[in-house]
Amino acid sequence: MIDQIFIVTGLVVGGYLLLALEVFVVPGFGVPGIAGLLCLIIACGLALSYFGVVGGGGLVAGVIVLTTVMAVLLPRTPFGRWTVHRKNLRTAKTEVIGLTVGDRGVSETVLRPAGIARFGERRESVVTRGEFVEADIPVTVVELEGLRVVVEDPESSENE
Repeated sequence: MIDQIFIVTGLVVGGYLLLALEVFVVPGFGVPGIAGLLCLIIACGLALSYFGVVGGGGLVAGVIVLTTVMAVLLPRTPFGRWTVHRKNLRTAKTEVIGLTVGDRGVSETVLRPAGIARFGERRESVVTRGEFVEADIPVTVVELEGLRVVVEDPESSENE
């Protein structure tokens, strides 16, 4: 009986440690997260077989409640807010580069359709809407899409 308690407890603790490793150390949803969930599921299954419906059901309910409480409350704590990036990528990128729609620059490389353009003293990675633009051609920002700066050659759009 003591061995069974240690096995189930070890799986539960190990499962939560693996989930914590996934959340705080390893980015994305990968091996530690899946292994942690499997440990919790196996612990619940073993608890049901070792301790019956009452003991095993209590552990299942406890794991569900604890996991739900952690998932809901963790992002609301100061530590959770510190670890979760809340800014929209569009806002973050446009604030950092300081470009707006209509800004003018010069292509430094051939844009096929991606390349580098200079806006004042700043070089930015840009992309066109599919057309090729030669180097040293004036370009205008027509769209800011998250991490993408979309430009076009104003002279080529006038000829169409």
